[in-house]
Amino acid sequence: MADLTWQKKTLADALGADQGLPDWAGEMVAKFRPEDLDELRDNEREAVLSALGRIARQSRDARQTDFHSGDKNKPAFVEGDIDWGLRAARSALEAQPAGERSEKANELLGDCTCPAATGPNPGRDASTPGTQHE
Repeated sequence: MADLTWQKKTLADALGADQGLPDWAGEMVAKFRPEDLDELRDNEREAVLSALGRIARQSRDARQTDFHSGDKNKPAFVEGDIDWGLRAARSALEAQPAGERSEKANELLGDCTCPAATGPNPGRDASTPGTQHE
């Protein structure tokens, strides 16, 4: 198995997940390398990481059932949350004007396999790898 330390740390930073993330989360972003972020312009990097974290947290928070516990009882991130975050990150890059996008941003968009941030409500189709689904 590949070393996913950088991917998991970068994803955890974007998500604000101070407890760390499991390997399956790192595998979702395993194709990205440090140079992918380093070669983006500052505004592109900020837009991508901000959108990824914001939308993934919104997706996770939509599944919270005990609203009276505040941040103490947040559900764990699941695959669907990170998927929606990745879709939002793609949309954030697409929102950068085409003539002003960096070469790296255009390359990442060209290689992107995730769909745009459209579809069913985030969190409703969430799943966690390795669990039983009804």
